[in-house]
Order: sequence, then structure tokens, then C-alpha cells
Amino acid sequence: MATTRGQATRARILAAAAGLLADRGPRALTVSDVARAAEVYPNQITHHFGSKDRLVVDAAFVRFLRDTTRLQAAGRRTSSPEAFRQALARTALAMPSTALLVTALGLAQDDDALRERTATLLAVLFRQSERYLDRMLVEHGWTSEHGVPRDARTFWSAVFGAVLFATAGAAGGPSDLDVAATISIH
Repeated sequence: MATTRGQATRARILAAAAGLLADRGPRALTVSDVARAAEVYPNQITHHFGSKDRLVVDAAFVRFLRDTTRLQAAGRRTSSPEAFRQALARTALAMPSTALLVTALGLAQDDDALRERTATLLAVLFRQSERYLDRMLVEHGWTSEHGVPRDARTFWSAVFGAVLFATAGAAGGPSDLDVAATISIH
């Protein structure tokens, strides 16, 4: 029973943080705001997540993985490899959660434990992306010149890099990069 209650509290905290991220962004989010929204004490956040940064990373991934359903839907509506690549790139770059995730990933730079956590979460993203690409290849009879694992990693690296450049104020923006070309599906 205590485990179930703890899991429910953790889920409530994560949902509250994910909801607040859209309005406040990772840097402006406070533990007290999340605690208030989740109806918990601030020390419960520390108990369940260890740190605000860990909570932000987990919450950003929750929002992002939820939004990838839009990405999959956009890809399913296409009938050619070119249209598929373009739809994936356009949708991934347009998802507001992509910029949130890029900012959250930056929090892990100087924290070994957080870097380990982001590596785990990125591995989940890559596996899900690979399964999706595999399904699309089978359904349409397409092939991947470089292999699905490389396509998935290269695609997300290009998306995250394009968003990082745009949010950091680099001249141009994500639309100036050919993110679709990172997927070798034909």
C-alpha cells in the first residue's frame, strides 16, 4: 500500500511539473510551484526525484514523449519516403516540447547522475523511434540506407541541434537546416 501511494505521489508530482513546464520553462520552474500544483510538500519532490533538475528532465521527457504521438501520426499520413522524412522533420521541429527537452538536457552537463538519467531516457526515445521506423519500413516496403538505429539517432541529434541553435540566437533557424535529409529512408 505504501508503494502504491508513493507511486501515485510521484506520478502527481511528475504530471504537475510537466504541466507547469509549458508555461514557465525549465529554468523558471520552482519546487514550491510544483509542490503547490501537485498538492505535496516540497521535501516529497526531493524524496521522489532527488533534485529539481532531475524532476525537470523527467517532466520534459514526459511532455516530449507524449508529443511524439503527433510525430507518428504525421508520418502515417504520408505515402512516399520524401513526404515521410519532411513530415517527421517539420513536426519534430514544431513541437513546443522539443525546445523544453533541449533546455532540460542542458541541465545534465555537469551532473554525472543526471547525465546517466538522460542517457537512459534518450535510449527509450531511440528505441521507440527505431520501432516506429521499422514498422513504417515494413508497412510501405521502404528501406534505410544507413540502418534504422543510425537514422533515429542522427535525426534526433539534428533536431535537438537545430532547436539549440535557434533558441541560442543563432542566425537562421531550424527551417534553414535539412533535418529531413538525416533520415536515409528510400
